[in-house]
Amino acid sequence: MRSALHPLGAVLALASLCAAALLSLPAGRGAAAAPRCASFKSQADAQARFEQLGGSPRHRIPSLDPDGDGVACEQLGAPYVGFATISYNRSRGFFWGAVAMPRTGEGEGEFACLQGNPHFPDGPRLVKLMQERPGKDRQVFRSIGAEARKASGRLVWKASVELPGPGRYYAQFAERVRLHAYGPNECPAFRSRSIALPKPLPTGS
Repeated sequence: MRSALHPLGAVLALASLCAAALLSLPAGRGAAAAPRCASFKSQADAQARFEQLGGSPRHRIPSLDPDGDGVACEQLGAPYVGFATISYNRSRGFFWGAVAMPRTGEGEGEFACLQGNPHFPDGPRLVKLMQERPGKDRQVFRSIGAEARKASGRLVWKASVELPGPGRYYAQFAERVRLHAYGPNECPAFRSRSIALPKPLPTGS
């Protein structure tokens, strides 16, 4: 006479089989290990990977950004880029954004690439607003200077321009000038993530 397996027994048996299967997997076959800063040659390389993985202050990747400011592997050397955002104030009709730049020392104001543009080395980084388009992206606003806040290591900017229409937009930052003719540029061009604008109005507004 065949004996029926009790439902609870069946569940426990299945759980045991699953656990045995997991234990038998070779190392590395489970979830991919989070990358570490030692894997990258520069802070810019680490930042690119961090953002490729969806990293941000809201989506932390502790192995790359332990302090959660959106800037990866601040202990690595040049070239440097920052974590940039772009937003739009719908009620007042202006774009704005902020950038957190890597800290390069312990003292106040020791942050990378806050200043310098192709025309005025001691001036602010230049930023322009771009809209994604098939074939070639469109410039929405000419280059403006981003204010450097040396105490916090941030660049902030604002552009009083109406949203041209629904679409995806990003902020593009110009390269800083080379410090000398033959040296590498420590502050290459970089951009914010592309976001869809305008964002839906909150319910009830």
